[in-house]
Amino acid sequence: MSGAAARCRACAAAVPAGAARCPTCGAAQGRLDPCPHCRAQAGASPDAELRYVCDVCGGPRVPRLDATVAYGGREIPLLRKADAARKARAGWRAAAIAGGLLLPVVLLGFASVLLLIGPGVGLVLLALLVSAPIGAFLALALSRSAARGSEIAPALDAAWIAVATDLAQQSGGALDAQGLAQRLGIEEPQAEELMALLDVDDAVAGRRLRVAGPPTPAPHAPGATQHASLEEEAALVEAAAAEGEAQRRKGRA
Repeated sequence: MSGAAARCRACAAAVPAGAARCPTCGAAQGRLDPCPHCRAQAGASPDAELRYVCDVCGGPRVPRLDATVAYGGREIPLLRKADAARKARAGWRAAAIAGGLLLPVVLLGFASVLLLIGPGVGLVLLALLVSAPIGAFLALALSRSAARGSEIAPALDAAWIAVATDLAQQSGGALDAQGLAQRLGIEEPQAEELMALLDVDDAVAGRRLRVAGPPTPAPHAPGATQHASLEEEAALVEAAAAEGEAQRRKGRA
């Protein structure tokens, strides 16, 4: 591949050596990890809310820009939880939109009837009986949408904490915000927040990981015995992320 120009896997256009994306169609190039949601070997693009999303299904991802780093897998159930919350929020938002469109139509219809035949107790009661459930459903949909949306950020924080922990362990314990930003493809302020959450995660989970200090032992082999499943470890990391978010909110208050 050194002498011949690389070709895009999507459009077959020439791709400069080392380019992460095709300059013609924008498709991701190089070694691509399978998406934890749709399993497609696709790239990940930056997203304002989810940080990075799969180019195929739009689910949240943590890109692996450094091929020498092996992710432990604890981030996968957390990313799936964030994606489930995202989809549920979208469903409740659609329900809220439907209720928000239906309610004024019903009220307008009853108002038109009232203008035509005059006010009546029976008609008013009927209007209340019809519109009240629609209004209650609208309120429920808005509440559920907000509740599911609030689950996304802690799950994403926990997923990125899990990956940052893997990076710190595999870098011999010497990892600062600048290095973390470069290896995860995020801005340095985001990396600093992630480092702060990582410290909280260490305290909550009772780990001995030192992010900036002497080298630590290499991570265990894939076949080594683990005392907790990936889901249990993910739950610990998510609890730490939630606590870190609560501390940040207290600091801003």
